[in-house]
Amino acid sequence: MKKKLKIAIISKLWEETTPDSRGGTGSSIGYLVNGLVDKGHQVTLFATGDSKTKAQKLISVRKTYYKNDYSEVHEYQNIAEAFRRAKDFDIIHCAVEQKSVIFADLVKTPSIHSIRYGEFFEQERQLLKKYKHLNYVGISKSLKKLLPFLNWREIIYNGLDSSNFIQQRNSGDYLLFLARLSPQKGVDIAIKLAKKLKMKLVLAGKISEADRDFLDKKVFPFIDGKQIIYQGEVLGKKKKELLSNAFCLIQPNRIIEAFGNTFLEAMASGVPIVAYDQGAIRELVVNGKTGYVVKDFNEMLKALKLIRNIKKEDCLERAKKFFSLEKMINSYEDLYYKIIGENKK
Repeated sequence: MKKKLKIAIISKLWEETTPDSRGGTGSSIGYLVNGLVDKGHQVTLFATGDSKTKAQKLISVRKTYYKNDYSEVHEYQNIAEAFRRAKDFDIIHCAVEQKSVIFADLVKTPSIHSIRYGEFFEQERQLLKKYKHLNYVGISKSLKKLLPFLNWREIIYNGLDSSNFIQQRNSGDYLLFLARLSPQKGVDIAIKLAKKLKMKLVLAGKISEADRDFLDKKVFPFIDGKQIIYQGEVLGKKKKELLSNAFCLIQPNRIIEAFGNTFLEAMASGVPIVAYDQGAIRELVVNGKTGYVVKDFNEMLKALKLIRNIKKEDCLERAKKFFSLEKMINSYEDLYYKIIGENKK
């Protein structure tokens, strides 16, 4: 029997870390922490103080996630707190993109670095190239193509528990946009689609003051509470109900999508997806079976007219088979043992 591990996991400060987090990393890492603890491992989580997991210890440098603020000091302090205790752990799992790599060679404890984002500045790319020898894990194959020079140890898809989601027998009557209301996520395109199709559109997601000018011109004038409805940021049971009653999830992204937990949540709810062909979308959505992957506005219009051809059971089956929680947790556990074993040689 393999020995139980002492694991440090460093999560992002952009959201609380918990399975029902408002952010993809917070949710996936929350699930991972709980799964590892259930397997008997000892986990110390470095995250915001409002994080809720089964971790035996939570170490925080700030009480809550960023709310229209950002602290570079807190970012690096959060990472340093874990590496300062490196001798206490068998492995350190960093889920903070490139920020953790500068610490890795300063300690003997092995580490892995999760890449969970698809947009990097040139200085960030150069930093990753300098530390390309470290152990990297990606959440999609598209990231491997984006950063081919890294020492990729594994691609591990995010997972979720489909039994926690609600599946309705009949399709709903509204399009659902479930993401940050920003130009990058294409919320203005979603509104244009709804207007063109004369369909109800529900917008659900956080807003940022940085996007205020865009929202004032392209989004807020169209929200009427009847055809275009803004629900604010939705979490937990409310989000699951909103998903289960949707006709379709639409995601007209203008940027590379590293993964997209909302796609898994939609499939687990038996809801099809129509999304722009960005990043990992084709790894998640089976074109013509669980939704449609499109190139532009006109293709999205056509796809939405065909969406009734998609079977709810096919969406749910894909979530269960390829993106299960068990598969994600076991894959990380196997990788931990593998890297720890190599480090002892």
